[in-house]
Amino acid sequence: MLIALTIVSLAFLVQTIYLIYYKNQIKDISDQLAFISKHDSFKFIQTQIKPKEIYQLTDICNTLLRNQRKQNQEFIKKSEEINETIVSLSHDIRTPLTSLVGYLQLAERSDNKKEITHYVTMAQTRIKQIITLVDELFLYTKLENPDYHLELEQTDIINALNKRLFFFIDDFTQIGMEPDLTLPESPVYIMGNENALERIYENVIKNYFLHGEGTFTVRYEENQQESRLDFSNLLKESELVNFNKIFTRFYKEDASRSKPTSGLGLSIVKSLVEKMNGRVHAELEENRFCISVIFTKMPREEAHGY
Repeated sequence: MLIALTIVSLAFLVQTIYLIYYKNQIKDISDQLAFISKHDSFKFIQTQIKPKEIYQLTDICNTLLRNQRKQNQEFIKKSEEINETIVSLSHDIRTPLTSLVGYLQLAERSDNKKEITHYVTMAQTRIKQIITLVDELFLYTKLENPDYHLELEQTDIINALNKRLFFFIDDFTQIGMEPDLTLPESPVYIMGNENALERIYENVIKNYFLHGEGTFTVRYEENQQESRLDFSNLLKESELVNFNKIFTRFYKEDASRSKPTSGLGLSIVKSLVEKMNGRVHAELEENRFCISVIFTKMPREEAHGY
């Protein structure tokens, strides 16, 4: 009987000691969480003894801390991006706006009809630049909304390309260059959006006039599943390209930001291509800058006209 009582007493003592340690561990975890919260510390919860329940609690707490820190970092990054965006837009819009005001003031002060016409023409050019900047920002904002979807239908990618190339015929004439085209004579259909396709081609061609030189080349290739358009040209000697950032919004290698561009052109290209379930990438091939746009072809039996 005495032995049994001794055993029960020892068991009760061990259990009591264990509960005290268990309670202390819970308090220690609580104190660590309070410290981390108060000091915005990057520490994680640690324990000296790890029974199963304590280990699970510690693991859950550390997972929550890890996720919270990740969210905080993403929030800080987003805030920095927003600040950069505001600065970028302020500069991009203020520059042509300032020169617009200047040209109008010069026109107002001049008595020479030829000078007035020149200043008004320059002012109109700046107005067009501002409209383009605002238009690109508006489109980019729409595309960034995950709930925004393009209406897709059977679309001929070659017809849309020819329409945009024709739109720039005067620009090619001014620089004394004709685009070098290798395109199929028959239509190539995808599930796409004609307006979006034309905007893609327009931004790629504008990118050539801003940063490229030499012949603007367009090559078409295909396999059973995909259609691919390769746009390539030489880069101006002063141009540098960071291929990790080229499709990033507001990307410019022009440190002085002297060119009339928002830096959204190729970012919009990427978004529009992806909205049509395609993909786009850029590379440097034998000193030629190349942008490739790839779409999934419609099966011939589904496309009209076959």
